[in-house]
Amino acid sequence: MIILIGGSFAADSFMRFPVPGTNEPHYLTKARHYWNPQWCADDFFLESSNAHLFFFQTVGAVTQVLSLPLTAVLGRIAGFLLLAIGWYRLINILCPGFWAPLITAWFYLALAAIGNFSGEWIIGGIESKVFAYGFLFLALANACEQNWNRAGIYAGLTITWHPVVGVWSLACSLFALACLAFFNRKNLDRKTLVHSLKAAIPALGCLLLCSLPGLVPSLALLMQGDPKDSFAANYIQVFYRLKHHLDPMDFNLFSYLMYAVLLVTWLFLARKESPSFTSRFFQFFIIGTVGLACIGILLGAGPRPASEMPYYAFRMSLLKFYPFRLFDALLPLAFSVAIFHLIQQYLHVDSEQKTTPAWLPPALRKTILAVLCLGIFSGTLYSAWNHPPIHKMTPAQRADWIDACEWIRDHTPEESLFLTPAHATDFKWYAQRPEYVTYKDCPQDASGIVEWNRRLKYLRKWGQEYYNEGFDDRALQALQQKTGITYLLVKRLGPFTTIDPIYQNRTYKVYQLP
Repeated sequence: MIILIGGSFAADSFMRFPVPGTNEPHYLTKARHYWNPQWCADDFFLESSNAHLFFFQTVGAVTQVLSLPLTAVLGRIAGFLLLAIGWYRLINILCPGFWAPLITAWFYLALAAIGNFSGEWIIGGIESKVFAYGFLFLALANACEQNWNRAGIYAGLTITWHPVVGVWSLACSLFALACLAFFNRKNLDRKTLVHSLKAAIPALGCLLLCSLPGLVPSLALLMQGDPKDSFAANYIQVFYRLKHHLDPMDFNLFSYLMYAVLLVTWLFLARKESPSFTSRFFQFFIIGTVGLACIGILLGAGPRPASEMPYYAFRMSLLKFYPFRLFDALLPLAFSVAIFHLIQQYLHVDSEQKTTPAWLPPALRKTILAVLCLGIFSGTLYSAWNHPPIHKMTPAQRADWIDACEWIRDHTPEESLFLTPAHATDFKWYAQRPEYVTYKDCPQDASGIVEWNRRLKYLRKWGQEYYNEGFDDRALQALQQKTGITYLLVKRLGPFTTIDPIYQNRTYKVYQLP
């Protein structure tokens, strides 16, 4: 069953996001540079602070043995296997039944194919959060079983792999336990409290110990930079670079409507679930994620530009911590569990209470539902196969892009520094040369974000200043003196009046600066 679940995740991932997929060039090139600083030396992003240090330390070691594409494939397989193990453990507790983990996984993939709330995803390319969600599922499964030490270990590993996912998960777990204690307050006495405290202390110790490899670097990163840089970086992150993840005013109406339907349906169906500790803990955990999202909406709601919002500096300093992330990823999981419970009720036939023949015999019901579930999964895979590529290029343009990058890799010095098209995402993946700056590869420390923004603004200003007269030697000398760029890979930028391309194909041109 675990292999079937992991295979379903992998099939959707490889069909919807061919290697290199979402964020893989971003993460894996940095992981490779971490272990080999001479590779793409002087690349601005690769030499910035390492927010996901544990990922770079572990997966980065693989990049020294295998190529980047093979590392991505192996990483996905490992990540989806961990996800499948965690998914199987959690769903097996929430939904008794052999096929429950696989069917709920198919439901989840179908919902993910329709859309999301704030751009959060679990099944895609490999990055640190894939492992984090796998450990989160294991932590939730053990918490539902009240195996607190194991839950603490897995929660700590969640924080280590992805501090934002891990810390918000811990907050929601504590909220769930507080809710359970409140509603069970009549049964609480001194003996129960002492027993709970004795169980909590070693669990918290396990959690803290296992979280240190990821928590310490993240806290150090937050404390870097002066207040002026931190203010500017927060504004750039929340209302410019990552607004599709962090600014609720930027989310589209369909996302709000879709998740409102999921939430209302889940709340309605959850009323009929058993009042056991397992069920209630999971429900309150999901309600905790809903509460975080509501707080995020309140923090971000207001006029634009954002500077017109009251206390906007404080509000954006909280929004940068992704308050919508868990709600986005886990509400579809809760909805899938609730739908499966509804299916179980439909399939269940109580022979003692049955007074009239059922409209359909149980065997036929199961056959129809099996065909329906297979149809949902098949439709999901078809949508993945038919999904437009994330790089938004035609096949011909994509071929030209890879061709130009491979030519650069084979014919330019390793110490070259390139100016690339603004929204290029995988230049370093194919060309293996450093870039001056690129929109996708934004650092995560305050001073790095400010410098990233300055570089983009300079390139825009430079282009506007020299565009009308054409880019002559004076323009190119100004660019080289200010940035250190030695080569250009361009699509539309030009004309260059004093230099000729050293290589070109149907779409791209490569120039060497004099």
